Amino acid sequence: MGSRLAFLLDKKGYKVFVADKVAPKERGINFPSSITFSHGNLKDTDFTDKVLKDMHVVVHLAADIGSLTYMQENQAQILTENLAIDSTLYPLMVKNNIEKIVYSSSSMVYQNSPKFPYKEEDLKDVLLPTNTYGFSKLAGEYFCKSYLEQFGLPYVIIRYHNIYGPGEDSKGEKPGDIHVIPALLEKVLKGQYPLELLGNPEATRPFTYVDDAVMASCMIVEETLKDNLEVINTDFNIGPKEATKIIDLARKIWEMFGDRRPFEYVAQKTNAITANKREMDPEKIETIIGWKPEISLEQGLKPTMEWLKNRPGKN
Repeated sequence: MGSRLAFLLDKKGYKVFVADKVAPKERGINFPSSITFSHGNLKDTDFTDKVLKDMHVVVHLAADIGSLTYMQENQAQILTENLAIDSTLYPLMVKNNIEKIVYSSSSMVYQNSPKFPYKEEDLKDVLLPTNTYGFSKLAGEYFCKSYLEQFGLPYVIIRYHNIYGPGEDSKGEKPGDIHVIPALLEKVLKGQYPLELLGNPEATRPFTYVDDAVMASCMIVEETLKDNLEVINTDFNIGPKEATKIIDLARKIWEMFGDRRPFEYVAQKTNAITANKREMDPEKIETIIGWKPEISLEQGLKPTMEWLKNRPGKN
């Protein structure tokens, strides 16, 4: 996601600086010479201070994140990492006179939403997330708002909803170590039958193809650079209006890539803390930014499967 946004902004003529604790080659990324890459950890004060020199706008995508099993088994690490990054980054943005920040939050802040589809304004009525990652991202939103109030640092908050597409790989060997779309595609590739679904098969998700998410992010960054007052100091949900049940997703994947046997599944329980329902109203981003997703779920599944089939070192 981050590298794709960097490529697009670079292509549009912006001077892009990227900082990451993972070297590009480890992710299979080759940045052009026009993009400046710095290898280091944003928890490191000296490193982050140097990175921010002469910067104007920060797009904050850094986070410790993973799938269901990863988030369940690494709760303390996720909370520590994400809050440590924010605790280091925000004071240094003030020190270095950063003009604005675009902060990547998460749909998980809506984990306990009482209303569907929810809008950005409904967040005030949502109970705190019990998912540690979601809590850490909500805390990041409070960093944005508090640094605006005390130091006048303008922000834009964006909340991605279930991004998928080529390039996402597993963080481990367990069924929950990878997000649901690549997990199901891998199971079909390996000949699993019936398909094993982790958690509630009736849970809903608004799946967002990665290229659509990148375009939405780019449009928001550009409007931020233009000082669009409808964008500055507000928040945007990024995702489609249509939400898909996990059982319907599995059926679609089987119909597209399965071996023509009748679709069958078994549900596996999980102790991971997640949301049974995630359904958003995209009216705000459509009206203010003019963004709508262009890639349907079926269209996005095809290149994702092709990438999984041909990714190096796995097959």
